[in-house]
Order: sequence, then C-alpha cells, then structure tokens
Amino acid sequence: MDPRQPQPLHVGRRVFVGAVLAGVAGLAINLRKLPGFHFIASTFTVNGFYIYTTGGIPRLTEKNYRLTVGGMVKTPLTFTLDDIRAMPRTRVVRDFHCVTGWTVPKVAWTGVKMSDFLTAVNPHPRAKYVLMASADGEYTESLDMQQANLSNVLLGYALNDKPLSAEQGYPLRLVIPDMYGFKYIKWVNRITLNTNRVPGYWEQRGYAIDAWLGSRSNYGRATSGLGWR
Repeated sequence: MDPRQPQPLHVGRRVFVGAVLAGVAGLAINLRKLPGFHFIASTFTVNGFYIYTTGGIPRLTEKNYRLTVGGMVKTPLTFTLDDIRAMPRTRVVRDFHCVTGWTVPKVAWTGVKMSDFLTAVNPHPRAKYVLMASADGEYTESLDMQQANLSNVLLGYALNDKPLSAEQGYPLRLVIPDMYGFKYIKWVNRITLNTNRVPGYWEQRGYAIDAWLGSRSNYGRATSGLGWR
C-alpha cells in the first residue's frame, strides 16, 4: 500500500453504531455537518469516500487474485482478473450514497454487468440468490436474481476510469447504484448461487437487506431495533 495515501479505518461496532444512529436521522443531512463527525470523517477520506472496513484490507494482486463461482451453476468456475476484463464492459455514472448521510456525486464505475456475468456462469433455473464473499474473510452480501439482473449492477474494477485502489475494493467490487453504499461489497472473491438468501455482514448487524435509496428502502424498518451485539 502506498504510504502516501490516507490509511483506512477498521471501524469498531461502537464507532459505527454511533455513525448509524446519527445517520438514521441524517439521511437527508450531510454527515460532515454533524458536530463531532467532521474530524472523524476527514481522517479516513480517500478520493471523496469515507473508508470503512470489516476485516482489514486484503493484499490482492493481479497475479494472485481468483474469483470462484459455485453453488447452483452447471459447472463451478474460477476466473482471473484478465478473464473478467475480457468480458463486455459497461460504464455507469451515478451518485454514490452512504446510508450514514454522505454522498459522492457523479461517480463513474466500469466493470462487467452482473447479468452478463451470470449468463456466462450458466446458473441453475432454481437459483434465486447471488451470495458474495470478500477476500477480507468477513464482508458478505447478497442480492436476489431480479436485483442482480438490473441493467446498472456491475462487478466493478475501475472507479473514475482508474483501477480500484486497495482501499476501494481492488480488484473487484459490487456496484449497485440504486442502493446504499454498504451493499457495494469490496474485494469480491467468491460468488455462490443459492435457493436461500443469507443476510450479509451489515444486514446481520441491523442494516436493510433491500437497501434501496430513499423511500423504497426497508432501512427504517430494519433499524427500528438495531440488535447490535
């Protein structure tokens, strides 16, 4: 990691629940304007994004990276980064919204449409969910097949026309612009097709499974009893 770059934070539950509790009321308020949060947020900013990690930042390279796909697929497969880059690419420009209240405008993501990727891996007709795991050993996420097949959902490998940094998920992260940022799982190295949904890392800690932006989200319902342990 480049020592000149700001170092990311491994956010403990107490710190993050404080941000969440402030953010529940502040979805329409810029978190940076809340008392006591400007210093914390600015310390962990990388290219306009506040960096939160769940299990540290894995040391991945183009040479050692592999994406494995299994579960309800006709044939389990393993992809290199070159394999993924060789697929048809799509570029999406959308605002990025964190559920704690901050936004990065007009973010350009480049990657492979999840719908194209799923076609390539030939899922079983009974597969209902796409389960994703991160190389950090902690971060997990899931989408139902309808969500995964939205036209702007990507397995992204570039941010603002540059390769992802380690802090921002190199070499591959989920991009789902119609949902809040905690759904954008970083360092994706395993995808499993399944008939059952498994709540992701943040959902197990009180976040919404269907994290649509604004009034479509079940975020408010999910956080009415956070259940943090």
